[in-house]
Amino acid sequence: ELQKEGDVTYLWCSVNGVLSRPKLVILDNTVHIFSMEGSAQVDVPVPKFLAGVSGSSAQGGAIAPMTGTIEKVLVKAGDTVQKGDPLMVMIAMKMEHTIRAPKAGVIKKVFFKEGSQANRHAALIEMEEEEGAGE
Repeated sequence: ELQKEGDVTYLWCSVNGVLSRPKLVILDNTVHIFSMEGSAQVDVPVPKFLAGVSGSSAQGGAIAPMTGTIEKVLVKAGDTVQKGDPLMVMIAMKMEHTIRAPKAGVIKKVFFKEGSQANRHAALIEMEEEEGAGE
């Protein structure tokens, strides 16, 4: 069972019949576990549906940071963009979020139109694969 005390998260667990309460620190996709017996880290793999749209992959693209409504779509398939160019504007939690290009490239597909609801981590834009992309 996870328990939060202030800004600290503890994992109440039983290991070989011995109760333990290690402290958890989660950074990016790694969980760091600290206890009196020592420490360990566990890497959590990126889900395949996110790996295909992350900025570091060959495909690239943009994903929704949270669930929200697409207010403006600023690009269409075939458009050339530079890293950081605005792609669309999303309204989530009563705030405007500008979704920007993770890299320079050509827009392959826009998955949402204005007024659509997008779930958290949904692929919003797909970018063309670069020729000879081997970063």
